[in-house]
Amino acid sequence: MKLILTSFGLSHLTRESHQERNVFYRMPPVSMSHISEKFMPDYSTLLLTDKIIIDNETYNRLISDYHPVYKDVSLMIRNLYDEGFVQIEDFNEVVKSEEPFLEQMLERDLKEVELWVNPLKESMKNWETFINKFNDDLRNEIFKDNIEYHTEDHLRYHHYSFTHEMHYAMHYKRNQLSEMYYLVESLNSSTKRKKSEYRDVLKKHLIDYLSYINTNLLLSYKFDAGFHDWQDFHPFYREKFIRIGRDSSPAEKEIQNINKLFEISFPEFSNWRPKSVIKALKDKRITELRTLVDSACNGEIEFDTKFANSILTEVFKIESNISKIRNIVSYITLPLGFIPVVGTPIQKVIEESILQPIQYKQRKKFRWFYMISELANSK
Repeated sequence: MKLILTSFGLSHLTRESHQERNVFYRMPPVSMSHISEKFMPDYSTLLLTDKIIIDNETYNRLISDYHPVYKDVSLMIRNLYDEGFVQIEDFNEVVKSEEPFLEQMLERDLKEVELWVNPLKESMKNWETFINKFNDDLRNEIFKDNIEYHTEDHLRYHHYSFTHEMHYAMHYKRNQLSEMYYLVESLNSSTKRKKSEYRDVLKKHLIDYLSYINTNLLLSYKFDAGFHDWQDFHPFYREKFIRIGRDSSPAEKEIQNINKLFEISFPEFSNWRPKSVIKALKDKRITELRTLVDSACNGEIEFDTKFANSILTEVFKIESNISKIRNIVSYITLPLGFIPVVGTPIQKVIEESILQPIQYKQRKKFRWFYMISELANSK
C-alpha cells in the first residue's frame, strides 16, 4: 500500500508569513498516543506501507530545518528514504494545477457552515487532549513562539486555526474581546452563530481547516494512495466521507486497526528504532501482518483483550509442543554425540534439520506474531 504523509499547512490559500515559523508548518503527522521528550513517528502505521509519499518541502525541512522535537521523526524518514521506501513529490505543483477545483470544493463546503460545527468542536477537544499530555517544560518549548500565556487556565482555549500554530489564550482587552472568544462562543451557541461577528470568525477558521483537508483529499486521488494525517482532523474527514456513503477515509481503518493491535497485544513494545521498522518492512512475514489487519478491517476479527489472550494461549501451546518435540529429538540423537571429535556438532546439525520444518509448521499460523516478538526483543 502507498501512503501519503500529509504536509501540515498545505492548501491553495495564500499563507500568512508568520506561519512558516510554526513548529508544525509543513511537517508530517506524529503519534498522538505516545508522548516523550520528543515527537515520535507513528511506527505501527509505517508497517502498512510499501511506499511512503512525502512532499519535497516537507522532506527538506525534516532533513535540514526541523525543530528538535522532530529529531526522531527526521531520523525515521531519512532511514526509510535511504532504503527506498520514500517517494518524494511536489505537492505544491499539484495544488497549483488544481487551484480552481479546490476553490470550488471550499465554496461548496462553506454553504453548510452548521455541518462543520461538531467536527470542529471534536477536533479542538482531540488537540487539547494531545497538548495536555506534554509536561509543562516541553509544552512551553514547543509553543514558546506561538502562545501568549503558558498557564493551564489560558491553555484551555489554545486551539486557534487549523495550523495548530496560534494556541492563543482567550483573553480580555478592556472592552474588547479576543477573536478566540468569538470562536468558542459561536461553537457553543447556535443563537450567537446567527450573528455576523460570531459567524464570520467561525467561517474564517473553517476556511483554514477545510482548505487543508480538501488538499489532502485531492492528493490522495492524484497519487492513488491512502493518507496519514493528524488524528484531530479525523472528524472532518469522517463528515466528508459519510456524505458519499463511506465510513472512513482511505487507509484510515487500516491505520486504526494496526495501532489497536499494538496497543492490545504488544503494549510493552516501546523500543522501536529505524532499523526495527526497516527490518520488519523487509521481512516476508510483513504480508501476513497486513493480511491480519485486512481481516480486522473487514470485520472478520476484533483486536480486543479476548483476541490478545487467545493469541498468547495458542502461542504458549505451540512453544510447549515444540519444547516437548525438542526433548524427544535430543534424546533420539543423543548417541551421535558420542562420536569422537565431531559427535556434538553432528548431533546439533541433525537435531536442527529435524526441528526446523516442525517448528515452521507449528508456528506458521502466527508468523506475524513471532516477527513482532523478535523485533521487540532485538537490541
